[in-house]
Amino acid sequence: MKKRTWTTIVAAGMTAVLMAGCGAGEAEAPEEPATETEAGPAQETVTDTAEKTEAAEVAEAETPAADDEYRAAAQAFDVKSVYTPEDHEMTTNVEGCYTFTDIVNKMEDGKGYTNVRIGDADVLMVAGGTYQWEKDVYGAIDAEIFCCSDSSDVPKYVGYVQAGGTAYPLTLKDDCLYVGGNHFMIRYTIENEEIKALEEAYVTYDTDGNATYFCRTDGKTFADFTAQEAEARLEALYEDLAGGEVIGFDTIGGVAAATELPKYEDPDDDPLCNAITEYLIDDIASNYTPGDVSIPQISEIAVDDTNPDDTLVWGDFWVFNYDLEDDLLLTVSGGAHPGLMHLAKKSDGTYVVNQFDPVADGSDYLPSAKEIFGDKYEDFAKVSADDKTRETFRKNLIIEYVESNGLEIRGYQDYGWDPVLFE
Repeated sequence: MKKRTWTTIVAAGMTAVLMAGCGAGEAEAPEEPATETEAGPAQETVTDTAEKTEAAEVAEAETPAADDEYRAAAQAFDVKSVYTPEDHEMTTNVEGCYTFTDIVNKMEDGKGYTNVRIGDADVLMVAGGTYQWEKDVYGAIDAEIFCCSDSSDVPKYVGYVQAGGTAYPLTLKDDCLYVGGNHFMIRYTIENEEIKALEEAYVTYDTDGNATYFCRTDGKTFADFTAQEAEARLEALYEDLAGGEVIGFDTIGGVAAATELPKYEDPDDDPLCNAITEYLIDDIASNYTPGDVSIPQISEIAVDDTNPDDTLVWGDFWVFNYDLEDDLLLTVSGGAHPGLMHLAKKSDGTYVVNQFDPVADGSDYLPSAKEIFGDKYEDFAKVSADDKTRETFRKNLIIEYVESNGLEIRGYQDYGWDPVLFE
């Protein structure tokens, strides 16, 4: 199964220096995900004797206050601060439809559909669009869900779900539907023709990259769980997602042919950036659903060029594949690939990437990031946290690409979001 390569992305107010000569201009560095913090060891129980240390007394005194602080935060937690699906009204045309087949026969080209079992119901899922997850498997990140109703002759609209991006295709495991993103996971079932969230887990980050976890289940609130329990539940849900089966959708009208656009090149013609750009396009972006053009982003954390045969570049590397539709670039796939590039300098002064050490996914993300970045990890965590700066950098790169190639493109658009237009 294809690896899920989007890593945790968080918002923070930290800025960083982008890799010189990688088309960054004056934009501040995008920041890769500040990662989940590790829970510390459990506090040892200290008996109330004369041997109790002052440090233990202080820790003991602070624990209730910390618990109360977390409980207050849990009670006030709003999922919209992490997960804000678009406002949605049913768009599938079900007029005069008595079967799932009737609905599919009226669907528009480009939409996807599939029949699966969720909970106690056999359902029809109608996706707004599909994308290639792996060979012969087309996934989706959103779907309207319909089930057959005992109380009606027509299929019943159960609800709408939307994941956080193409790294998190809708997935089934043990007849449960998993919907996730960089900062959340939700496990759904369907009972008695109603969709129900069995479990939800979220993570937020402060401006220093410190994580706070929240979870709730059917019948329990966020305040009923400790921070450690919430963290464990989020990790478990991600593991469930990784062990589940990506839902395959059929696409009405088939897969559209690509439109030809010029290949992206580093506008500043920097030798290191040229080599990394070529590697990201040829070896990383090619593993995703193809688009008309691949535009990578390079955010340098550190460079060690003392050995020309093994120049090291630690960075927050991203790839995005776009299709051109009218005058907009539509994002079809992409992801984050932080890690360490090993480059060799050739006799003509150019470089080639000989090896890439990527940060691992899932529960291995944090330990591998710390191992790869070492004493540079804190810089990486800060760089990874600034979504706003990353998006500014991304927009500037696309503008440079459009202007340098004389293209009549006025913006770009991520699936499910409003277009970002150039001024």
